[in-house]
Amino acid sequence: MRTHIFVLGFSFILISAVSAQDQGAFSGVARRTFADLLRVSAEPPGVEAIVHSSREEEGLIIEDLSWKAGDGKVVPAFVIRGAHVNNQLPAIVCLHGSSANRDAMVTKYFGRAEWQRSEQDQPHTRLLGWARELSRRGYLVLALTQRGLGSRKPSSDIEGKIQLVNGRTAMGAIVDEIRQGVTYLQGRPDVDPQRIGATGMSFGGITAFYLWLLDDRVAASAPICGGVGSVDVFSRMGNVDYHGLYWWVPGIVEKGDQAWFASAMAPKPLMVWAPTEDVGMPREGVDLFVGIVKPAYRCAGKPGNLVVHQQPGVHRFTLEAFEAMVGFFDEHFK
Repeated sequence: MRTHIFVLGFSFILISAVSAQDQGAFSGVARRTFADLLRVSAEPPGVEAIVHSSREEEGLIIEDLSWKAGDGKVVPAFVIRGAHVNNQLPAIVCLHGSSANRDAMVTKYFGRAEWQRSEQDQPHTRLLGWARELSRRGYLVLALTQRGLGSRKPSSDIEGKIQLVNGRTAMGAIVDEIRQGVTYLQGRPDVDPQRIGATGMSFGGITAFYLWLLDDRVAASAPICGGVGSVDVFSRMGNVDYHGLYWWVPGIVEKGDQAWFASAMAPKPLMVWAPTEDVGMPREGVDLFVGIVKPAYRCAGKPGNLVVHQQPGVHRFTLEAFEAMVGFFDEHFK
């Protein structure tokens, strides 16, 4: 633990010194280091997306599309935007939790309700329709079903084992195909390529956070209950059975943990929704994260670009969290 604290302290000193000279160069080093941890290329991946259908509904255009990941697996997604908008829009990548899929994010109903992913699953109360609601509020959204979830088999844990024995990582495979979605968004004429963000709940929260770390094309991120804080603290104080294999990135603590990488991204906007009783992100880890990352944003001259909500609550996507997320993106993208 003493060595870990030293690494984080040294990292902060280095960040503070470099931010005044060349913050972009330092963030580039951090991205390449993180790409090495995930066993993926630091360069953005290419994509060839196919739009299967398009329909107008409630004043919105809903496109059903897909693309093939690097290993040939199909990534299903929806794009939703206003039907009568002619200018370039800010775009948000929307990522669901482990018991949902793209359909749960785009229901007509917006609010907390029961959702049953398939006939084999038990109903689960969650926030439905939140990606569609984002499009109602002026964003173009990309809502995809993440690897190992929903109808995308095998499960994320089995996927992780397969990736590991082939010298790759589960998180790398998950995030890289989301990066393909960013590549697709950048090529759309109705998207402002400088205003692309990412958000997600739980499983989708950590992938939104790591996407933001890895890809400088993602200008802002708002992970919600995403296990952001400290991998080291969670491994010592948390319920290690809670997070699946995808969450455990080999070697990340040795390189400085989540806070080191987030500090290197300062002042790129980041909002973290971290309820104090969230089983997936102990308060002690979030406190450590804030204590390290907040000074880095202050040194970079934009302390307000880091927003961490630590309020009483459990692991849940609430309407309060949604409104905080929308307000965050409105501030930085509108």
